[in-house]
Amino acid sequence: MQTVSEVKISTLHNLETIFKEHYSSLFRYVHTMVKDDDEAKDVLSDLFLNLWMQKDDLQIINIKAYLFRAARNGALKALTARQTDELTENCWNISEQAFGPFERLVAKESVKIVERMINKLPAMRKEIIQLRLTGLKNHEIAKVLDVTEKKIEYHMREAIEQLGYYMRHENYDRATIAGGLLLVNIMLTFI
Repeated sequence: MQTVSEVKISTLHNLETIFKEHYSSLFRYVHTMVKDDDEAKDVLSDLFLNLWMQKDDLQIINIKAYLFRAARNGALKALTARQTDELTENCWNISEQAFGPFERLVAKESVKIVERMINKLPAMRKEIIQLRLTGLKNHEIAKVLDVTEKKIEYHMREAIEQLGYYMRHENYDRATIAGGLLLVNIMLTFI
């Protein structure tokens, strides 16, 4: 049992409030790991079911950090269960209404380039970048990953340096990378 409680999950109304407030950002985060809508929903269903079932035993100081850590653990279990973390072709669906055929092709390629660059990062840095793209701040990422904020700042600097190195040495056009990062950010905002 944890100490000092700021969050009480004693009623379904409280759970529903927590669910509504955090579900979309948790979904984006889990989806970046499992790459499948249904699997991400399953992970989050299990998370909230367990949260409800353990409501009498849990005392949570920071609900957001707790939820992201639990979502991360659930996603890792799901990945382990299916024995693969390969990317799916349909991970980043580019809307036909938003772009013409050529623009969609360029946008998809930009996102794939950014995704390949992020996937080259060491696991910790990759996860930090993914969490950052879901909108978490450094102190929140530190709580989710159970490390110090200084360590997050260090890994973030190193990740940015590595991404810059990949961009320079693989002759990617800066506009392509910037467009890919913007699209990734926009897509994560609307998932």
